[in-house]
Amino acid sequence: MPISMVYKIIIKPIVFLDAEEAVIYYEKQIAGLGKKFYNQLLLSLIDIQLKPFTHSFVKEPVRRSIVLKFPYKIYYIISVDTIFILGISHAKRSNAFVKKRVKLLQ
Repeated sequence: MPISMVYKIIIKPIVFLDAEEAVIYYEKQIAGLGKKFYNQLLLSLIDIQLKPFTHSFVKEPVRRSIVLKFPYKIYYIISVDTIFILGISHAKRSNAFVKKRVKLLQ
């Protein structure tokens, strides 16, 4: 069995604002739901770190992973041994904001 590579994850600062916004929203809906969202988000980030190539492209080089049990997507780019988390958004939101965030990396 081949040894799998461990990828470093770099989360862009704006992503923390994306996550905080979602946590606050869910917490206002039902007490404790924000924490459940946050925990699912962390599990999704671990999944991306362990299996970064299993998620589909939105538009190369940006990939998208779905947060389990919640209608949210995580957008990221793989670069050599590093995964850059670009954003988190509600599934109904347009992917257009990701283009701006990709430009910030260049």
